[in-house]
Amino acid sequence: MTDRTPGSRDDRSDLDLARFWDLRLEPGASKPPDPGPGPAPPTRESPVPAGPGPTPIDPSDALDFSLNLFESEPPGPHVGPIARRAPPKSGPRFPGPGERLDDFRILRELGRGAFARVYLAEQLALASRMVALKASSQPVADESQLLARLQHAHIVPIHSVHEDPSTGLHLICMPYLGGANLAQVLEAAGAEARAASVATGGSLVHALDQVGGPPPSLPGNPSGTVRAERREGPRSSAEADDPGRDGAGGASPSKVRSVLARYWARLADWGIGVEEHGPDDPDAEHAQPARVFLKRASSIQASAWIAARLAEGLEHAHSRGLLHRDLKPSNILITADGMPMILDFNLSVVSEPGEAGSRARVGGTLPYMAPEHLDAFHPRGTTPSHAVDERSDLYSLGLILFEMVAGHHPFRDPPDGPPMAHVLDDMIAERRAGPPSARLTNPEIPWSLEAILRKCLDPEPWRRYQAAGDFAEDLRRFLEDLPLKYAPEPSLREQAAKFLRRNPQLRSSTSVALVALVLLVAIAGVLAGVRGRWQADAARLALRDFEADFTQCQLLLNTASDLDHDAENQLLHGLSRARETLDRFQMDRLGDRWAEGPIARHLDPTDRLLLAEQLAELLMLEARASVLSARDGPEGRYARALARAVERLGLAERIDPRPPSTLYAERASYAAALGLADRAARDRERAAELPPETARDYYLRGTAALAAGRPDRAEPQLDTAIGLDPRRFWSWFALGLCHFDQGRYAAASSDFAACTLLDPDSAWAHANRGLALALDGRVAEARRAYDRAVALDPDLVTARINRALASLELDEPRRAAADLEYAVNRNGRRDPALLAAWGEALARSGRRDEAERRFAVALEDRPDDPTILVARGFVRLADDPDSARLDFGRALSTSPRMARAHLGMAHALRADDPEAALGHLDEALDAEPGLIDAVQLRALVRARLGLRSCRADVDVLRHSPTPQRLYNASAALCVLSRSADEPGLLEDALSLLRRALDAGFPPAFARSDPDLEPLRTLAEFRRLLEIE
Repeated sequence: MTDRTPGSRDDRSDLDLARFWDLRLEPGASKPPDPGPGPAPPTRESPVPAGPGPTPIDPSDALDFSLNLFESEPPGPHVGPIARRAPPKSGPRFPGPGERLDDFRILRELGRGAFARVYLAEQLALASRMVALKASSQPVADESQLLARLQHAHIVPIHSVHEDPSTGLHLICMPYLGGANLAQVLEAAGAEARAASVATGGSLVHALDQVGGPPPSLPGNPSGTVRAERREGPRSSAEADDPGRDGAGGASPSKVRSVLARYWARLADWGIGVEEHGPDDPDAEHAQPARVFLKRASSIQASAWIAARLAEGLEHAHSRGLLHRDLKPSNILITADGMPMILDFNLSVVSEPGEAGSRARVGGTLPYMAPEHLDAFHPRGTTPSHAVDERSDLYSLGLILFEMVAGHHPFRDPPDGPPMAHVLDDMIAERRAGPPSARLTNPEIPWSLEAILRKCLDPEPWRRYQAAGDFAEDLRRFLEDLPLKYAPEPSLREQAAKFLRRNPQLRSSTSVALVALVLLVAIAGVLAGVRGRWQADAARLALRDFEADFTQCQLLLNTASDLDHDAENQLLHGLSRARETLDRFQMDRLGDRWAEGPIARHLDPTDRLLLAEQLAELLMLEARASVLSARDGPEGRYARALARAVERLGLAERIDPRPPSTLYAERASYAAALGLADRAARDRERAAELPPETARDYYLRGTAALAAGRPDRAEPQLDTAIGLDPRRFWSWFALGLCHFDQGRYAAASSDFAACTLLDPDSAWAHANRGLALALDGRVAEARRAYDRAVALDPDLVTARINRALASLELDEPRRAAADLEYAVNRNGRRDPALLAAWGEALARSGRRDEAERRFAVALEDRPDDPTILVARGFVRLADDPDSARLDFGRALSTSPRMARAHLGMAHALRADDPEAALGHLDEALDAEPGLIDAVQLRALVRARLGLRSCRADVDVLRHSPTPQRLYNASAALCVLSRSADEPGLLEDALSLLRRALDAGFPPAFARSDPDLEPLRTLAEFRRLLEIE
């Protein structure tokens, strides 16, 4: 096994410090249980590897303009002639409504293509939540890459990736967000504009409602309840890749793309509707700002706004090293509330250095390709695939913007007859000649927007916008009448008009006397109103501060029932914060007259209603946390906490305009504990009379079950809440905590990924996602999540400590030492586990003397602390094994069942006395069955002793995979094969080694490891490690 220091060939054990020091900190989450020593089924599906596209066939038929991705080796040879692809002779059968795919029941079809279908489906394992399910005959990109990198408000997220074994179809599960794709919206808007002889942003909104159905109520709107109803018009969250189609339907892509001249047939189908606000309801508009803007904007402003939001989404993806390479109107979703989002990033490619060669791909939809993209696709082209970069995506977005404002595509439709090579030659030549002027079609287009389009569609990539953020910045400046930053503005007249629009006061020619008169008349009104405006502004600022404090209280108070020392401190801190927040609105003094307070009475009715709901929730959280914190204390203190909880929930009932059933159910439990049987019975009856209806109701039920330590009951409630309102941050957050408590770390990481999409600036969401990824064995991804959390909140000490543990697991001790030092100095934390981890990080960074000094200082305060002794023992193990053995012995003298001390002793004894080492390992695992490092070392010790029982340890490692553990398992089987004549050992070892290398284990070490000697005669081993 690999050692932390060279020379100890038997110590390949990568100590999982998260478990070794019991130090993994969980912001807002309870401590997950350790896995048992026995094998467990995987908790997530293996990623489906991307494969090459179908083989090109006879070019005699009509062309396929929406092409799958082809592998290419830049700057090596390109693929052969590209032409129409015939249907596969025996392709997979796509299901119909009512049938099942893997864990999904198909409800109806939303879109289709030659290689894919998109369905509205129910995910049966998650309380039949509604999802958009893309089923494709083509493999898709790696799920973990997509979930880790694509978290943005303008990119449709991916819940999970599956494979249906019965059909061979590859499945992508996405949230069902309603709305329609941009191609459908533009077509319907074009038809409306022709009928009205004018196009406006309101045309887009009306078209969106026509195609996708009316918008649902948004988060925070208590009136929206979901019901099934029969209605017309499909509502799609995703669109299948369809050769020859870019939206609804048509014989050629050119006819489909020309959105103002296409035919749209409305389909009657089953959908999910909502009880909604009336069209003129100000509350509905307040909750849907995107729709409000689009309704009031001109068609040009609406188009520029949509393009700016999409450019922001691309900026996020490009910064994560991902290119889209297939942007087109049907890959852009306009959600029911008017928000544009990019679809189908599962076709994206990695653009990071070092990965562009073997993994580079070209493909997409020909009419939306940049000239260099077309050339890279050309069978005789000279452009390497890696030259198709971020600027190519921006060219595609520029084509979409041109089409939106001008009403047609800037270039001619590809003909159907000639060979593909000739078509590509013509398309490349036309694009390299430059785009036509959009103003020729629509003179209303301002010169500044024309300049943006020309820069975006320049034939030379180096003259285009160099980053999506630059494109978005100029579009925002265009919308705000500001000078452009990156594109030249050719019209002085337009610049002057923009200046005057920004400074309307300069247009006035009123005389000084008239100005003075107006001022004298107005001054009284100004003085009279200034106080009211100041108070209203102060109230809004106070509301904003309250919302930030409310968020913090939710993070601190959503704690499960099993409290360790850190969790109890977190809970007490949350209680203090909650009471301070409630005092701001004088809840204890004013009670149910809180709305008369100096802040609340100056809020508008909508904000006051939202505040009432949040205050009621905070009172419920405070009551719940008060009871939990007093539960294990003196009986008198517990009784007082119960009485206070009943009183607080009574106040919450009076201020909440629609008290949830959870309030009565929880108050019944508190009353029963106090012996108030009649009161408890009345509240139970009231709770039964109020079945949950809204997402808020189900969310509160779920968090109540979670706080009671019943994640099995919490999960279906939270799943239902998300199904009703997929944009509620706290439902996703609570579901992540629920999956955490169940040890389902892959699912938890996806839940927290959804949180980061809904609130990209939530440091806690990124930190919890990092923790879930780390415990799922995806340590490199975990550290990236911690990096984001620390960037958002540099003082989030828990994220720094967890990042340090990840850095140690990734063998980057210097980074770990810096984070641990910050944690120790920032909060004055001196707990032994933190000091032990810090000492190890220092020692592994080459600062052994400093580590020894730190240990000595810590032992001065706690001379026999076993945690510090064991930590020092591991640091000394390589260079001073005798001193290390003494440290482990001292620790065992004070804590005979300390698993980590037994593990250290086993490391010290393994070479001289393997049987004694095995005894210590058995003791360690008897005391702590989830100590995976003891399993790793025991696998090797058993293998060296020729014990077939090492196979059981290998199976444990197989089902808790990290690169190191998989490698250790492979090495143990290789060692066992020398003494055990057991068929299949080497094949199994080779399979585990392949998984380890794929997960990131360094191949250089494997090439020189003598434990792998039995594999060296296998040709597959040599190919795997590229040994000549």
